[in-house]
Amino acid sequence: MRRAVMTLLLFSLGACAEVTTFRKSDGSVYHHVNCGDTLKLESCRSAAERTCPNGFGRIAVSADGDNVAARQCAIDNEERRRDGEPELKCPQIRQTDNFFVCK
Repeated sequence: MRRAVMTLLLFSLGACAEVTTFRKSDGSVYHHVNCGDTLKLESCRSAAERTCPNGFGRIAVSADGDNVAARQCAIDNEERRRDGEPELKCPQIRQTDNFFVCK
């Protein structure tokens, strides 16, 4: 019986989506919820609601050095299209929609 309770406890601890809190130099706080693991039972939205019981709003936060390489490639491709040249394959811009602030 004890083993079953411990197993259930360990499983439930792994079921929560991980939320990381960040503090900017101006003192403002924002959070990131890690939803990349498909084994998580709690949704990203539920994790944000748990972190911010009074509500939350999504924010855009730069990732990977502001996605410099991907954005520059997109700009270069725009010029290549105008010049009638074939487009280059660009890296994907990393989505940053898992960042939020509490209300």
